[in-house]
Amino acid sequence: MGSSPTRFVIIGNGAAGTYCAEELRKNDPACEIVLIDDEPYTLYNRVSLPRYLKGVLLEQRVYVRDLEWHTKDRIDLRLETKATLVDFDHKTVAVEPGGEIAYDRLLLATGGRPNPLRVPGAEGQKALFNFQYFDEAKAISARIAESKVGVVLGGSFIGYELTEAMAFRKLETHWLMRGPHFLRKALDADGGEVVRLLAQDEGVHFHAEESIDQVEARNGSMRVTTSAGATIDADIVGVGLGLTMNIDVFRDTALQTNVGILTNEYLETNVPDVWAAGDVAEFYDVVSQRHHRMGTWDNSLNHGRHVARNMLGAKQPYVEVPTYASGMFKSNISVMGVTTEEEPRAEGLVEVDLEGRNYKRLFFLEGGDGQDRLVGAILVGKMKGRKRILELISTRAPIEERHQVFEMLATPEAGAKRATPSE
Repeated sequence: MGSSPTRFVIIGNGAAGTYCAEELRKNDPACEIVLIDDEPYTLYNRVSLPRYLKGVLLEQRVYVRDLEWHTKDRIDLRLETKATLVDFDHKTVAVEPGGEIAYDRLLLATGGRPNPLRVPGAEGQKALFNFQYFDEAKAISARIAESKVGVVLGGSFIGYELTEAMAFRKLETHWLMRGPHFLRKALDADGGEVVRLLAQDEGVHFHAEESIDQVEARNGSMRVTTSAGATIDADIVGVGLGLTMNIDVFRDTALQTNVGILTNEYLETNVPDVWAAGDVAEFYDVVSQRHHRMGTWDNSLNHGRHVARNMLGAKQPYVEVPTYASGMFKSNISVMGVTTEEEPRAEGLVEVDLEGRNYKRLFFLEGGDGQDRLVGAILVGKMKGRKRILELISTRAPIEERHQVFEMLATPEAGAKRATPSE
């Protein structure tokens, strides 16, 4: 009698979960794979949603995998199915609908959910949106089409993506953020000013250190009252206030969690035969030598493929420099490695050209040997030098003089401010 095939159960069919399933099937043709998700959709590319919002990408181009692909690869896909309880002792997952699913090895790729706006009048407003899921993107796009004025609250990437979509589709767009500038924990004032200028170039009304205090329904639209006492009559309001990781179902279990699910460098949790990947994984990064999360498509995809091999018996550390790259209005932004958002002790060095809308900030930490190492960077505008930065971060090469790193990169535009230690 042969042994039974291994059953892999995956909670979450985003990039981490789906690419894990794909890699499992490639490497173990006989195994059983059950993929659970509470949305009604097969894998879609969240990176494509901003372009969908702008109206430059058709809905069918957002999907990455279809039902036929799951059937062909013998992946038991259970959509609109919610995991309600995980029994790590008996290795079962309770789901609704569907009862109980036994597993041999389990991947937790549950991601996160957007934080709602909690101010008087916000609850129940039909034209007030978060932006995380495909259903939300569809509703936002339809509302933009019939709107003239939009308000966005949020000083990170979701706030930016909503702002860009509204401005691109010719709404009078007001961008509010509670901090003094965009990515206030990672950019300094100069970086924030470059982003403000890029937004201003696209006609965006920029409101720094201003939030929403109240929302009132008015004749099919909304009156937004801000913390500065201003009122804006808006047809649509978008909110980007961060994510809360989906770890509630694991409370009161042996699984170790913090903001997300804690793992080692192999993406293993503290529970035997259980791994975590994607946005929810607070993994030990051997490059930066610290735990952190990285909520990007590329990281989730790479996590999924890598964790599959470890679930099949490999013992390989995940070694990647976390990166995020995006358009920034008619420019670009790239975030690499660790910044002061994750590690406040990191010291920054800045080079900026406001007129050219170009900005570089490099982040350094002192190692145990007393020597500096480049651990992260943010580029806005020109991306030249990005490959060299990634190489310096990944190799953990000692840096004798921080200014030397700029000399290895692109020469600044004429008239650019010289590199100075940031505040």
